[in-house]
Amino acid sequence: MSLPRINLAGDGPDLSPRAYARLLHELTEKAEVAADSYGLGGYVAEFEKKIAAELGKERAILMPTGTLANNLALELLSDRNRRRVLVQSDGHMQNDTGDSAQRLGGVVLVPIQDKEAAYTPKAMKAEIDRAAGARVSIPFSAMVVETPVRRRFAQMFPLADMDAAVAYAKEAGLKCHLDGARVYLAATWTGRDVRTFCQPFDTVYMSLYKYFGTPFGAVLAGPADLIDGLYHDRRRHGGGLSQVWQMAVVADHFLAGMAQRWAKAKTMWEPALKMLEASGRFTVERIPDGSNIAKLRLAGGGDVKAFRSRAEAAGLKMPEIAGDMLPIRVNETWLASDGDEIAQRLIKAV
Repeated sequence: MSLPRINLAGDGPDLSPRAYARLLHELTEKAEVAADSYGLGGYVAEFEKKIAAELGKERAILMPTGTLANNLALELLSDRNRRRVLVQSDGHMQNDTGDSAQRLGGVVLVPIQDKEAAYTPKAMKAEIDRAAGARVSIPFSAMVVETPVRRRFAQMFPLADMDAAVAYAKEAGLKCHLDGARVYLAATWTGRDVRTFCQPFDTVYMSLYKYFGTPFGAVLAGPADLIDGLYHDRRRHGGGLSQVWQMAVVADHFLAGMAQRWAKAKTMWEPALKMLEASGRFTVERIPDGSNIAKLRLAGGGDVKAFRSRAEAAGLKMPEIAGDMLPIRVNETWLASDGDEIAQRLIKAV
């Protein structure tokens, strides 16, 4: 009997092309799926309504990529004279989008980060005051919170700091955008439900491919006066795919029970890490204010490449080696087994 394949390299199901095609076939056999036309109507419209309610927003619109969702959000939250946005120095928008906000939307990102993955009202005020006191005053339009931060091994923007930053932003007249690619994960690690977590933010981006089983896609949610009609901008920016019902059908399938599965997976995480440590085979480095990633090293050194290969052979999808360690993750694929059994597979692979 083969062991269930567990994904230690990502945030959710790792569907092969064959598995994805099989799932899509099963879902479209179960119920009639009405196709959309360039993202309008059909099953897509139903899913957008459902996900808007999940996130506690008036409207939601599907986007082909998170980069487009984030860029359009910042354009919406800016106006002619207010084009500056505060972001984290280690954040996705600052580092991984090729200055797309500046080049495509004329939005200027200003990076700050004075507390691990987070920034504080003090840092926000210093940057806002500095820009306001320049020879040509430069007002800010918005702030962005990304949590957890991918570049910092899923380190969280601590909840108290996030609440303080958002409160100061509102006091300073700034709009608030949540780069919530992993918002269900973030909500789970803070103990807040997803609606409550998203509530303070004007707009929210959420990824669909990271743990919703789709090969691409994102959601942008917010008030009706911003989201209604945004399909024109989606198409203007090259995001007008002729049909995206596939994305909606698969994401909808994984949406059911998503929060409960993350909560259960989280309970398996720390006991499994402790078992790995107790074996004497590993050292485990937990991330300060971390979430679902820990750094796994072989105790006393060892051939990490060979260990990784044996773990893969034992049905564990392993992350790429980073120096002398492997940044392993917990996610809902753990629910196909249990934490002790997964830890034992790793121990036996040494």
